[in-house]
Amino acid sequence: MAKALFVAVAESGGNGVFVGGRTSAPGAGGRFGVFYSAVPYGQAAGSFFGSRWLHGLQQNAENRSHIAIVNTAGVDLNYTNYFGSGSEDIFRVELFDGDTGQKVATVEEPVKLGEWKQFSSILAQHAPGVRQAYARVSHIQGRNPFITYAVINDGGAPGERTGDGAFIASSP
Repeated sequence: MAKALFVAVAESGGNGVFVGGRTSAPGAGGRFGVFYSAVPYGQAAGSFFGSRWLHGLQQNAENRSHIAIVNTAGVDLNYTNYFGSGSEDIFRVELFDGDTGQKVATVEEPVKLGEWKQFSSILAQHAPGVRQAYARVSHIQGRNPFITYAVINDGGAPGERTGDGAFIASSP
C-alpha cells in the first residue's frame, strides 16, 4: 500500500535538509523507477478550488502516463483522524487531447486527508485512442492544499520495456 509521506524538521529553518523519494520495482536484472523531490510546506497548490496543469501525458506503444493527487490535509490536519477516518476533498481531472485541444474526459474522485491517489494509465483508462494529452486537476470540494504530478513510464503497459519513470511536476 502506498501513502503520502510528511516530514517535519525539529530545528527551525531546516537549513541543509533535502527530502526526496524514489519509487522503484525490480526488472531486467536491476531496478527501475522514478525520483522526485519533496514539496516544501506551504508550497502545495492553494486550497479553495485551485487548479494545476500537467503537460506531456502520453499513451502509446512505448509510454504510458499516470496522474497522482496528494491531499495534504494542511487545513483539516487533526491528529485524531489523520489518514482517512472521514474527511475528504473532491478533485476533478479534465483530460485534453494534445493534438486537437478538445476536452476528451472528466474524472472526479474523492481523496481523503493525507491520502495519495494515483490514476494509472489514465489515458488508456479514460481517453482510449488519445496518444498525447494534458490535464487540468481542480479542487472542487474541500479546503485542503494539494499536490498533483504525473509520471510517464517506459512501456505502453506494465511489464513492457523497463517501466522506468519520468516525473512531471504540475504548473499553475
